[in-house]
This record gives sequence, structure tokens and C-alpha cells, in this order.
Amino acid sequence: MNDNELDRLAADVVRRVLRNAHARAGAPPRAAAGAMATHPSASGPARPLEDISWRGPQVQLGAWTPAAGPRRVADFVDHTLLKAEATRADIVKLCAEAREHRFAAVCVNPVWVDLCAAELAGTEVAVASVCGFPLGATTTDMKAAEAAEAVSRGAAEVDMVAAIGHIKGGEWRFVEDDIRAVVEACRRGGALVKVIIESAVLAPEDIVKACTVARLAGAHFVKTSTGFHPAGGATVDAVRLMRLTVGDDLGVKAAGGVRDCATALAMIGAGASRIGTSSGVSFVGCLGPAPLSLAELLAKPDAHAPGCRSGSCAAPAGGHSY
Repeated sequence: MNDNELDRLAADVVRRVLRNAHARAGAPPRAAAGAMATHPSASGPARPLEDISWRGPQVQLGAWTPAAGPRRVADFVDHTLLKAEATRADIVKLCAEAREHRFAAVCVNPVWVDLCAAELAGTEVAVASVCGFPLGATTTDMKAAEAAEAVSRGAAEVDMVAAIGHIKGGEWRFVEDDIRAVVEACRRGGALVKVIIESAVLAPEDIVKACTVARLAGAHFVKTSTGFHPAGGATVDAVRLMRLTVGDDLGVKAAGGVRDCATALAMIGAGASRIGTSSGVSFVGCLGPAPLSLAELLAKPDAHAPGCRSGSCAAPAGGHSY
């Protein structure tokens, strides 16, 4: 895909999001008839890209989103601890909570992958690690080597930080090659790759371009944020834009600042298939461990806040106005 094609795709997707934003009056957006964009496929011709934002878990998205029907909120959670000061005892506790609540994954720094793999052996909880974290400014070879070692030690998923400076500079070939190298390093061990684009520092058009390039490079998820950048973390608007861009081909992970149930539900409603958070235990404590219908809550997640049993809910973050 050349730069002109990427520019046209980004402009088209952003126009659709703007149109939907202006058309909304408290109701979920719907794709206008005949207003279909296309997106490229590495394995075939371009095909229609449907607007599936706001359908959340009611949409079957292959392996990357929980299936239709009642789901546990825990199915969406990557139970995360990436602080430098995390101790062995902290990681053991993280894994114990993940086992108890059957979260989708734990996400830890590479030094703790061996421990997590041992603690979670025999469970369905995946071990996720990071590479190029948190700046994305290491060399491509270093990222690929870091990812490969994490996978060899037991990581089933790797959250890589894309080359953010090259995204900002419009050097899309470098960005694609950087992601593809990590995808190839992980493929040998059968691990999934999530690409962190640090959406809070990007213009809407660059969010679209970064997600498109991640898809072309073979990634399995796009992810909003590291949670470490001062510009901020996930927003509902960014998640919706990312989901619109990748369609049903990739997962979308919302991370950074998702600390309460209402915000998590808003992210799922916008199209997130994973939530990276350290607050997953409180989500389960409020919403319960059993499968439940999220349809009503997803329609108006802010209505959940007053009755939240965790006592920590606030109005969901919106973010950019596009």
C-alpha cells in the first residue's frame, strides 16, 4: 500500500467517524447505506469495511473478540502489572487473581514471564509480555529478539510498542517492517502480537494509518496505549476509530486509564475486545463472575456508575471530538 492509498483510506475513515459523531443524538451510530469504505487485504482484493462500532460482544470477531451471547467481563481483561517496582510476590498475587477470576491473560514485563508461565500452567489464562516498552524506540532487531525470548520463556502474546516517532514522521514503510519483524519472531512460537500505537499522541488520520499498517504487517491486535505516556491512555473515540479501521480482522485492546466498570463497558461498546487494566478484580466484584447480558449496560455505560458496587465508577472518558 503506497502513501497516497494510505492517505485516502485515513481521510475516508475519519470522514465517516465525523459524520457519525454529528449524526448521533444519544443513539449508537449506524453505517449509512451506501457509505461503505474499503480496506486493503494482504491476501486478497479490497473488500467493504463495515462500521461495527457499538456492537461490542454481540459481534462475532473470529478469535479476537469474545463470541456473541452472554459473556463474563473477565473474558475481556488482560490483568496487568508493568510497574518497574513490581516484586516476585506481586506477580504471584497477580497470577493467583487471574487464576481465580479466569481472566483472558496476565500482562507483565519480560523478566517475569517464566514465573507467570509456571504459576499459570494448566489454566486457560495466557501469559502476555511486552517488547520495545514503553517508548517503542529500540531497534527493530532488538524488538524482535526481545519478543522471541519472551515467547521461548512461555509468553503466548506479545504487546509491542510501534515506532511512535516514525508514525509521527509518516515513515510508514519503517513502521510496517518494524511490526512485521516482531510478528515473524513470534510466529515461530505461535504467539499473538498486539501493536501499541500510543493513540493519545496521534491525529485521527494517523491512528487509521497506524492500524492499517499493523494489519498489513500481520499483527493480531491493535492497542491504544502503553499507559505510561503523559498524553494519556485509551478513549472511547480512539477505540471506535481503531475498530472501524481494522473491521473484524483484528482485535482492539483498550489500555491506559481504564480503572472502573463504566469506562470498561464503554470501551467494549466502542469495539474493544480486550481491556488492559490492573482493576479487573474490582470489575468482577461489581458485575459478578457469571456470564451476563451486557447489551443494556453497553447502550448507556454511564448509567452504570451510580449503582456500581465497586464505588469507583465515573463518567466514561470520551477523548477527541472527532
